[in-house]
Amino acid sequence: EIYGVDHALFSRMQLLHDGRTVERKQVPLRKLQWNSRPDEEFGECTEELYDEVCPYVENWQMGCRKTLEERLGLTQAWQAKHLVEDLEAYRYTTEDDVRSAGYPGLTTLYCIHEVSFRVRDPACAGVQVIGLPEGNEFATAEGDFNFHSQQDDDGLAIGTQLNIWAWGRESCTTPPGSGDGTGTHGSRTSGGSPRPSTISRVSRKGRESRILRDGLPPRRVPQPAMALKVTEKMEERMRQDRLRPPSNMLWASMEGMRTDWPRVKRIAAQILDPKYTLHRFNADLSAFPELNLYLLDDRMDDGAGSELMVNTKMSSGRSIGDEYQRTIGAFFAIYWMMRLDIDGKEGFTNGVDDHWKPLSITDEDDIRVSQADKRINFMKNAQWDFFRTLLMNAGLLEEKKSSSFFKSATKIQVNEQRLESLLALTAIHDIMKMNVLLPVVQKEHEPYRGYVAGDTIGDHDHALSYIMEYYPEMLPSFRELEPEEKRGVQLSQCNFCFNHGWFVQAEAPPGAIFTKFREALIRDHKSQMGQRDVALYFVHWLTDLAGAEPSPLAGCDKFVTKFPLPVLNSFLRSFEFIEKIASHTETEVMEEYLKTRWMENIPWPGPLPTGDAAIARMRLLCMAQMNAPWVLRDWDELVDQDKDVLSLELSRTGCVGQSFSANLVPRDASSRLEGPAFLVYYGPA
Repeated sequence: EIYGVDHALFSRMQLLHDGRTVERKQVPLRKLQWNSRPDEEFGECTEELYDEVCPYVENWQMGCRKTLEERLGLTQAWQAKHLVEDLEAYRYTTEDDVRSAGYPGLTTLYCIHEVSFRVRDPACAGVQVIGLPEGNEFATAEGDFNFHSQQDDDGLAIGTQLNIWAWGRESCTTPPGSGDGTGTHGSRTSGGSPRPSTISRVSRKGRESRILRDGLPPRRVPQPAMALKVTEKMEERMRQDRLRPPSNMLWASMEGMRTDWPRVKRIAAQILDPKYTLHRFNADLSAFPELNLYLLDDRMDDGAGSELMVNTKMSSGRSIGDEYQRTIGAFFAIYWMMRLDIDGKEGFTNGVDDHWKPLSITDEDDIRVSQADKRINFMKNAQWDFFRTLLMNAGLLEEKKSSSFFKSATKIQVNEQRLESLLALTAIHDIMKMNVLLPVVQKEHEPYRGYVAGDTIGDHDHALSYIMEYYPEMLPSFRELEPEEKRGVQLSQCNFCFNHGWFVQAEAPPGAIFTKFREALIRDHKSQMGQRDVALYFVHWLTDLAGAEPSPLAGCDKFVTKFPLPVLNSFLRSFEFIEKIASHTETEVMEEYLKTRWMENIPWPGPLPTGDAAIARMRLLCMAQMNAPWVLRDWDELVDQDKDVLSLELSRTGCVGQSFSANLVPRDASSRLEGPAFLVYYGPA
């Protein structure tokens, strides 16, 4: 993970021995070596060649290790120390009768092992050689590569090349036919960061097997009892030969479905009841018919003896079962966050036992959970008050004051209508990750966010926005919400181009951080959104990420064991300020945040600064994080000319007609509203 988001390693550019430059995304790959010449063993293609463990080639696990050593220069000892294989992600596939790119006319059998390794600790100094923790690009050479040799008469040896490696959010692979040569068995590897040591789920040939890791039991929820019957009906309607734009499959699967609103209202009414258990909450989630979409079978019999293939591949790269578990994980995060004063902290941090009761962990050697030490630290040091503040600002929780002759009291209660909207949003948010459901833009709606008539909307957030805007009747859990609540739900699908890290660490000026955010609010929603709608957007962002691991019964693993707690606390603290962008200027929001960070910093840096260098010093404090005392001390040792330059440049806003308060910046920054304003990219590094 890089800043809490999964990334995969790929080579984006290869400089070849003959001077050519090839730009393509390619994960580390390598052909497995033959144990002996194949023509000495057999004269024709045998079944053994298709086997996952092929007797004619080297061991594929060892081949993966060699791939990382030969392509990336990572020794076996380095790999053993810093990498762990992600057993859940392993796949073995065969692709037969593929036309060879290297030998025209020759068809080839490819047997492919796809293996993922995750970095144990991205913050460890030893992994800087592969661009972590920031995700920087780096280069490796194969053979005796140097640029001067390309100019020699003899040139470079064949096979010599320079690879430029990058970290990307999406997993990248190279089609078999585009590789070099015609090898039979091959291995692909991809790199990432640690995944919680829970369970791995491997699905092969329609049968599911579960592999226990670290001796822990599976932490997934069972499928609803009625799910099979419901999905069978949905599949039957999908087989009908009808064309209904913009998404025939979504029409077919949702037609006639209704949300069980009495049950949803019961969730909202009982969620603060100590007797309302997680097990009961999970059962009540069957009220949302859209959840059944995650459970559709991959293959369906069309009734005529042939098979109708339905492309239910997830755009996220996960299986449909995983996406169902992740969605349930987001629901559980809502349940636990709403119940922080009951049992929510324990559930959020540690998950539940076999009886769905929240676990209490006090011993770092507790074998019931993975990484017990991190869970204990999270429970103790997470800023739980910031969670509550966010829920209050989003209108999910409200204070109700009551008074009597003897005393007055304040009671926290649920805004049931608001919670129902968040639950509905969670149910539908990821359904468009199933490619088969993606809508096609109709003529009367073009252009739509860059798509023209006839285009399939590939971005799952834009696809859901399109349905909500023009075909709300296709989504039972959305269509019956109140108009005001619908606007809040639609806001969650906006592309704000918002980089949270830039704001939290004050790397960027207000214009780079907020201008597109405000433009999206004004353009897409005509300024109808208020502060509580922006807060709801961040509640959804938080719960969606909290459930990112497909093991909902293990708690919110993504935040508890994988996300740096100081960073999470900083993000939670920042929400209160970001929400104000709905009613304040970019610079006003930024200035208030900087002042608050200064006054709340530990150790306290002193009174709030004023004068020409005030904004510059406040931004440096945010960038320096734990090193702030030393950076501020060194500021005083700078020569005046350097101070003047930094004070001016760090005080530019990047917003037309806006300036920080005049008593915090140089006169030129407040009286001459000019640019450019610099973004100190990776400033904290």
